[in-house]
Amino acid sequence: MELKEIKSVRVVPYTIMNSSIGAIWAFIFALLILIFAGAISSALPVELRSLGGIITGISVVGLVVLPVGVFLLSIVESFLRAYIYNGLTPRLGGIKLALTGMEKVESFDIVSTSLILSAVAALLNLIYQLLAAPLQWIFFNTVANIAKTVEPSAVSSMAAVGSATALGTVINIVLTPVMTFIASFVIIAIGLLLYNFLAPRITPIKLKLSDFGEGLVSIDGIEAIPLGLITGSIAAVLGLIVGLIALIILAIAGEYTAGILILVALTVGAFIWAFIAYAVTALFYNVLAPRIGAVQIRLE
Repeated sequence: MELKEIKSVRVVPYTIMNSSIGAIWAFIFALLILIFAGAISSALPVELRSLGGIITGISVVGLVVLPVGVFLLSIVESFLRAYIYNGLTPRLGGIKLALTGMEKVESFDIVSTSLILSAVAALLNLIYQLLAAPLQWIFFNTVANIAKTVEPSAVSSMAAVGSATALGTVINIVLTPVMTFIASFVIIAIGLLLYNFLAPRITPIKLKLSDFGEGLVSIDGIEAIPLGLITGSIAAVLGLIVGLIALIILAIAGEYTAGILILVALTVGAFIWAFIAYAVTALFYNVLAPRIGAVQIRLE
């Protein structure tokens, strides 16, 4: 078992892969919406069939618009995420993981991995807040101008609202990234703690790595079933914890049956959802990697 650190991620391959997988999931989601819309349209009475046609038409357009939109947005988000990660690792350190035979991810260093990932999330949030601030001002000025035109006496009250909006914008820019960092650190740390506990007992993540040259390692494939099992197990434990809290609250209220049902639903549902989501994502990755290029990382 060797302790390795992901020093950097090649930005372009990561961006293309992440955006492509996001677009595929968006297409699947749009397809499900189309099926659901078709079912609704067929159940509508004759006098509302025109409305059903509109719903179906919008859903058909969504088959193109949604995947393309998600792809374009994911390009920006993925590029920024990889770029920020590469910029922070010399200062904070990267993701540290224990590998067996350059294949099995046996465990993660909880503190270092949580620190870098939560820092990336916080900086991304800061960028989003800085981009949203001008839009907030444009929206407020538009509303203020309309209010002044309709009711000139509203000038003083709109000024007060403007001051509150400015204060709220500053608070968002300062506090939201801090809260994002704290929340992300806690959530990631809990997930990694559960991974380190469950991986030896269930199965670790299994990767297919190869030397890409120039000190880079290519992630050629991810085994779908192990990834689905370990992520599903982590989700099930978290669902169990939330379900137990709900059970206690409902038991106090005398609703034992509802509490037990919620406990089972959260535990089993979380496992099924995570297993399917991550296993299918791994399959998408394995199909796309030989065609559009695998993700490459600098591993030391």
